[in-house]
Amino acid sequence: MIGKAWNALALAALIAAGVQPAAAQGTGALTSKIELEKSTPSSDGQPPKKTYVAPDVVVPGDRVRVALTFTNNGAAPAAGVNLVNPIPEGLLFDDTADTAGFGVSTDGGKTFGTLAALTVPVDGAAPRPAVAADVTHVRWLWPDAIAPGQSRSVAFFGRVR
Repeated sequence: MIGKAWNALALAALIAAGVQPAAAQGTGALTSKIELEKSTPSSDGQPPKKTYVAPDVVVPGDRVRVALTFTNNGAAPAAGVNLVNPIPEGLLFDDTADTAGFGVSTDGGKTFGTLAALTVPVDGAAPRPAVAADVTHVRWLWPDAIAPGQSRSVAFFGRVR
């Protein structure tokens, strides 16, 4: 993909294919939204202001925000929501600001933890510390229930490969 531009629909299809809501009590719906990060220089010496817009085209190196929203459409509170999302092949995990209940996986979603606590096996050598490029899945565990009709949103950031 190096040197190629992605149109927003192709990127959205990659990300939407990776969205997998995990089991929750009640009936829930998961939606996702992909936005391109734009930086606007500040004239008062402050850091550049970040805004997020619907992308027409993204190119390698662009930073995107993937916002996930879980809505409880059931009649009972949704307790123990486990929201898991694979990192699409076209993205490299960058970060999240939503750290409550957050973990990452470097083994295809089998185990989760903080990035600093994970290692990656190396053939014929000791495991090495995991880095953002190793992340295959992100997960949020929400111990508190989401009331019927209520929603909760989280987001992660990625760099277009």
